[in-house]
Amino acid sequence: MKEYIAKCVSELDWSKVEAQPITECAWSPNKAPAASVKAVFLDGKALVFRVESYAPPTRAENTEPDSPVYQDSCLECFFSFDGKNYVNLEGNSKGALLCATGSGRHGRQALRTMGIVLPELTAQVWEKGWCAQFTVPVETVCALWGRSVAKGDRFFANFYSCGDKTPSPHYASWNPIDTP
Repeated sequence: MKEYIAKCVSELDWSKVEAQPITECAWSPNKAPAASVKAVFLDGKALVFRVESYAPPTRAENTEPDSPVYQDSCLECFFSFDGKNYVNLEGNSKGALLCATGSGRHGRQALRTMGIVLPELTAQVWEKGWCAQFTVPVETVCALWGRSVAKGDRFFANFYSCGDKTPSPHYASWNPIDTP
C-alpha cells in the first residue's frame, strides 16, 4: 500500500499542492468519474484532505450524520498513522459525513460516540464536478493515536470515489484493493 506524505503549509492554497489521481477500479461494474486527492498538514492545527470528482454528483439523498453516504455520489478518505487502526471519512455533496474508526471493515466505532473532537466536512458543487474537504483537527489525531501531526509525517491511506446507488454504480480507489 502506498503511503501519503502530506505537504506542511501555514495556509490552505490547494493550487500549490499536487493532485494524486484516484484511478484503481477493482469492483467497478461501471467506469468511475475521474477523481483526485490532495492532503496537507495545516501548521499544527489539522490534517486536511480535499477529494475532487470531475463529474457532477448524481445522487445525494443522505443528510444525517453517519448515514450511509456511500450509497450517494461519495468521496472518501481512509487513513492510519499506525497501519492497524484507521479512520474512515465518507461524504456526499450535501455535506453529510460518516466517520468511524476501527481495524477492519466490520465493527468500526462512530467517532461521534467517542467524545472527541470530530472531523469536519465542507462540500462544494460546481458545474462540472464537486469536492469534499475533510478537516481532521490535531486533537482528533492525538485522541486516536496519542500523537500530533508534523512536517514529514507519513501515513497509510486510501481514497475513494464511489456510489452504491447512483444511476451508474462505481468504485474507484487510490491504492489497489484486493478484497472481495
